[in-house]
Amino acid sequence: MRHEQDRQGAIEAALRERVDPGRLQEHLNHFSTLFRDSGSADERAAAEYLRSTLTGYGVEAAVLTFDSLISWPLAGRLALLDDAGRETEEIAVRTRSFGAQTPPGGVEAELLFVPFAAPEPGALIFSHRAVAGDYRGLDARGKVVVTMDGGPDGIRRAEEHGAVGHIHIWPSDEAVIHEMIGTSVWGTPTPESAARLPTIPVLGVTNGDGRRLEERCRAGRVRARLESNVRTEWMALPLVVADIPGRDPGRFLLVGAHLDSWYEGVTDNATGDACLLELARVFGERRGDLTYGLRFCWWPGHSTGRYSGSTWYADTHFAELRAACLGYLNIDSPGVRGATVWDCRYNMGEVEGLTAAVVRELSGQEPNIRRPLRAGDQSFLGIGLPSLGAFRMLPPEHPDRKAVGGCGGAYWWHSPEDTLDKADARVLADDTRIYATLAARLILPPLYPYNFVPSAQDFITHLAALQEAGGQHLDLAPTVAAAERLRDRTAELAELAAGPPAAGAIPRLNSAMLALTRILNPALFTIDGPYEMDPALQLPVLPGLAPLRDLAALDPASDDYRFLLTRLRRQRNRVHDALVQAQGVLDAVLPAAPAGDQPRKG
Repeated sequence: MRHEQDRQGAIEAALRERVDPGRLQEHLNHFSTLFRDSGSADERAAAEYLRSTLTGYGVEAAVLTFDSLISWPLAGRLALLDDAGRETEEIAVRTRSFGAQTPPGGVEAELLFVPFAAPEPGALIFSHRAVAGDYRGLDARGKVVVTMDGGPDGIRRAEEHGAVGHIHIWPSDEAVIHEMIGTSVWGTPTPESAARLPTIPVLGVTNGDGRRLEERCRAGRVRARLESNVRTEWMALPLVVADIPGRDPGRFLLVGAHLDSWYEGVTDNATGDACLLELARVFGERRGDLTYGLRFCWWPGHSTGRYSGSTWYADTHFAELRAACLGYLNIDSPGVRGATVWDCRYNMGEVEGLTAAVVRELSGQEPNIRRPLRAGDQSFLGIGLPSLGAFRMLPPEHPDRKAVGGCGGAYWWHSPEDTLDKADARVLADDTRIYATLAARLILPPLYPYNFVPSAQDFITHLAALQEAGGQHLDLAPTVAAAERLRDRTAELAELAAGPPAAGAIPRLNSAMLALTRILNPALFTIDGPYEMDPALQLPVLPGLAPLRDLAALDPASDDYRFLLTRLRRQRNRVHDALVQAQGVLDAVLPAAPAGDQPRKG
């Protein structure tokens, strides 16, 4: 055992030592010359650069091609009008991807300010999507809504209230207007999800201009002309895949980064693209040491396709990923100048200890482990792939830190200002060493390094909270008990794995642990399960049961109450069944336990 640990430590150290800041800088220099919009010639040129560079490293690579619905936001305009319809002032705006195209001359309408609860300072933009506008007492029909209630759900709320346009006030005070996407449809739409594509034009404005519009609306009636031009059409996209097989060709870790960008997009995500290239080079040099393989994918369609590249790959390679993939490491916006603070989002329970140990050892920081956000090419939650990740951020007090979603929290995210000078190859090299170590700890040991006690605790914690909030409407106590039994059995599994087990037992334990990820993760992190994609909206753990908190506000005699209760019963059954299945997997590989789960009454 000690010998194996020493050997793995030596391999990890050698991988870290081989990371070369000079090579990373060369890749950044090249990517900075390309505007990698999905479907563009520059994106295809970037894909060919990846393929040829990988081939030069002796790594097998291919460029796959698929069709995707892509939406390029083009010119937009917002002009304020006087009582005679003459333009008096023009406000700087950007259109939103997948927003509606206005007719020639635009749309004229009254502006309506919709109040909102301001988000917490320094919070990621993804958290702001839960900040709903307050439409009480307001008539939005035929008007253009002005609000901080942005994101796809804010646009949907405006549509539901009859608005003919949506203007999003940015939460933080930078002068930059960020490119954003207006649809909640994750990946290419289906006949059902296509109904959620926005039907109204959408614009974004700075915080300063938005607050001025708010003041004007509060002072009296304001009319405006809004123009939105958007090119939404099917485009052929390139997806680069590179494989480094291990000694066991039947298992691999998936490592992804999005290839497309806004403008130069150096820290979102040329740095991630360069990082994957360097990881492929250094692991390729040590391929004889790898127990399991690595698969690198560069996703197109990240921004203007709402993660259509990773979604297409999940759909098209579902069976292989379900059977063979050990996990998913997504790398987005590393190597940002001034970034110092590690943010460990995107970690599922079974791998949180692995991520925490690596970040603690190599950075000296105490990691803040967090569960996956519904963002960032997390297209594999339904398949059940263990997700792990860590991102280096600007410190909260840094003057460049704003309410954005990438670039280490820097103001230049999704804007023309994300240029070569915003990256630091030395920071990127250190980030790459962290990712190399994370990957090594998944693919070097013969026994998978999963610990499911935190996963079981996730069920217990969130089920107990839901039981307290709405148990009088739907009893979750038997399901909480099932989760507690699972926790006890996963603790036994963790003890057995730490043993260490005999070599002959490892394949059986590995199969059981892989099966647990496929059973537990879809229940914990999805509503629609393995075969569909949930909307691109922020969801809590156990999202299918989360609406139980809403039942208390509904009339028990109403249709709404009874419809929701029916759905929640089905979601409870789904979660309970996952816990029972997981217990069955554990019972097959662990010594006999006391009497197992009992049928639920009622």
